[in-house]
Amino acid sequence: MPYAAKDRHEFIKRSGLVEGSRVLDLGGTLVDELPSAVFGITTKRQIGNPVLLKSWKLPFKDSVFSFVVSYHYFDLIPFDKLGPVFSEIARVLQKDAVFSFMILLWAPQNEAQRSSLFFNELLRNTGALYSHEFEDVTRHLSNSGFSEITVETIKRDIPVPRDYIRSHLLMLSNLVKKDSKEGGSGIRMFAKQYFSQVNVHGEAMLPALHFIARKMP
Repeated sequence: MPYAAKDRHEFIKRSGLVEGSRVLDLGGTLVDELPSAVFGITTKRQIGNPVLLKSWKLPFKDSVFSFVVSYHYFDLIPFDKLGPVFSEIARVLQKDAVFSFMILLWAPQNEAQRSSLFFNELLRNTGALYSHEFEDVTRHLSNSGFSEITVETIKRDIPVPRDYIRSHLLMLSNLVKKDSKEGGSGIRMFAKQYFSQVNVHGEAMLPALHFIARKMP
């Protein structure tokens, strides 16, 4: 998402990365911003320094990273996997090291963001996207060995370009056709809401929650 480049840069700045540190980018979404990081990815991609992994079983030794960062990767992780993933992240982090990540806040602040909400609701209905409650995330972090947990609400104003909206419309059209062939109707309502909303108001990225936690010494 090139239109979110400024948002990614601001996320990295808030994370407080120290130059020369060994960084794991879980999800591999910060390739352009952190070229020297190790990129943990779940499917093969043509990027430099990638490691193919399962996020709940990281292929690294204990205490090898100074920072673990993740930009919206956990929006793709089911709730029951959060605990195991956080525990693995704690294992590969050095003592007193930092874990920083962002997830979507499903609370639109304007009509363009409401379009994004309808789109994400549809993806959640198909199992492609997940929403997580603040209290659940904080509890899993604490149970996994993290302390000094801070959370910041990021009120974004990032419009989604028309080219990406067209790709969303095409994706939803295909999903509705597939769902109809399989005899379902669960996503049709959200698709109709999205089509109507985005044509009038456009689309913008939802707000986010930025979590920063420190591994207990």
